[in-house]
Amino acid sequence: MASGWSLSQYGGTWHEDACVQVSITDSKLVIDIEVKEDADTITVTASSTDGVRYTGDYRYREGSDSNGLAYFERYQGPTGQVLIGERREVGRQPTRWIIKVT
Repeated sequence: MASGWSLSQYGGTWHEDACVQVSITDSKLVIDIEVKEDADTITVTASSTDGVRYTGDYRYREGSDSNGLAYFERYQGPTGQVLIGERREVGRQPTRWIIKVT
């Protein structure tokens, strides 16, 4: 199973967290991210029809109301993959999200 890191922008700053479990195929991705600030875990689940654009959602395990939708584009490089996109919560502005998978 792959691992990596997550950078998400909210509250006017970037926040880095660890991706502890990552599974990516051309049709689906599932990523568990350990959130440092509140000792919680986010699970991102998304699907793709072309192996590049993924659409899905993210959920906190501890029942947070900050669950929402996630959109990514997948880029493959010589040392891993990068997912660049955003997350959207109801009633809030979309925020940027970058995930590096090694």
